[in-house]
Amino acid sequence: MKTPIRRRAAGALAAVAMAGASLVAAAPAHAAWGTTYNLSIQVTYNGLDLGRADGWVQFDDGGSAFHYALTICRQSSYSYPSLQVAVNAGFVGGTWQQTTLEYLSPYGSTVAPTPPCYGDTTTVSGQDTYNHFSNVEFVLYGSTFASNGAYTTVSRKYVGTNPY
Repeated sequence: MKTPIRRRAAGALAAVAMAGASLVAAAPAHAAWGTTYNLSIQVTYNGLDLGRADGWVQFDDGGSAFHYALTICRQSSYSYPSLQVAVNAGFVGGTWQQTTLEYLSPYGSTVAPTPPCYGDTTTVSGQDTYNHFSNVEFVLYGSTFASNGAYTTVSRKYVGTNPY
């Protein structure tokens, strides 16, 4: 009688092992991060440095994500510089268009300024996902007063092509 019980127990253990193996599925592979691209954006108005952003952007080789870190500093901008992060930037029918993912309005000194920065300096970083984007755009905004006294916002952009 011991033989049938052992066979049943062995058969049950084998069934449990097979069921467990089929329940453990391989996790989807995460795309690897590619080359890091350095970037610098300098906002000026009539020869006056308003703000600056220096840092990097990196794309995943799956073509659907990027992450970045930028140190933004206030130079002579009236208000603290702000940053727009967008994808798929370019001209459509003579008009510049993009898909904005986020606006960042960092303020406050968290990093000691180093030349060419001499005002408040902050580092921002993030990661965004967007399916099949062709490029990423960072737009830095600064402000000042024009010669006629009007408040003026000035921007400069960096557009980096998604290599994947």
